Amino acid sequence: MATNRSSIILFVALMVAIASSVTAKDFIVGDDKGWTLNFDYEAWAYGKKFVVGDKLIFNYAAGKHNVFRVNGTVFQQCMIPTVNEALTSGYDVITLQTPGRKWYICGVGKHCEQGGMKLFITVFPQSTPPPAPWVSPVPSSKVFVVGDDKGWTLNFDYQAWAKGKQFFVGDKLVFRYAVGKHNVFRVNGTSFQQCTIPAATEALTSGYDVISLDTPGRKWYVCGVGKHCLKGLKLFINVLPLSTYPPPPYYGARKLAPPKF
Repeated sequence: MATNRSSIILFVALMVAIASSVTAKDFIVGDDKGWTLNFDYEAWAYGKKFVVGDKLIFNYAAGKHNVFRVNGTVFQQCMIPTVNEALTSGYDVITLQTPGRKWYICGVGKHCEQGGMKLFITVFPQSTPPPAPWVSPVPSSKVFVVGDDKGWTLNFDYQAWAKGKQFFVGDKLVFRYAVGKHNVFRVNGTSFQQCTIPAATEALTSGYDVISLDTPGRKWYVCGVGKHCLKGLKLFINVLPLSTYPPPPYYGARKLAPPKF
């Protein structure tokens, strides 16, 4: 009897873990504007539901801003904590591990007080799904930062970076680089192979270019600055339709049998 009870507990825990991994979302604070001055973060957060397991991504130019996790009083008064508590990478990822109210501010100069660089959210607990029946998960979109912490730069193997990753319709690519040093062009296969650069008006140049993968198929991207493409600053991926997302187990005849307890 004890063995059966332990098996049931283990199975329920497994279902919760699977549900958490499928539904967790990444929120880029400020979307394409990132973490910056003179932006209404209260309006940005309005209508969004943040759940334990989700991630907040604060994107900004390193050295220009930072991020502090604070309490409600500090948030209201824009009191800056000690500098060693600051997140300063320029791409700070915060996992929402507990439910409740969360407050974040920028501690540079008067960015919090006068520039509006402060964010308040409420994090909800995860609901525990029943262990059965199996339900086909709808994959939540993913945000891929091209090159991860290296970003979009020279002397990096982007095909090795893309290898093993699955890109689905609805996912996003984020190209991060120093403004003016690189750019991003969407090209076809021929232009990709030959490093033929399109007209300058087609370039993405913000330094934080977010591209939504809206359609399935092959996608090609190059840098059009100098000979950067010829030096390897190019990326090819294959975007899969949502219909190819792995199906759930099936407990039918001649299929996978349900777990036994």
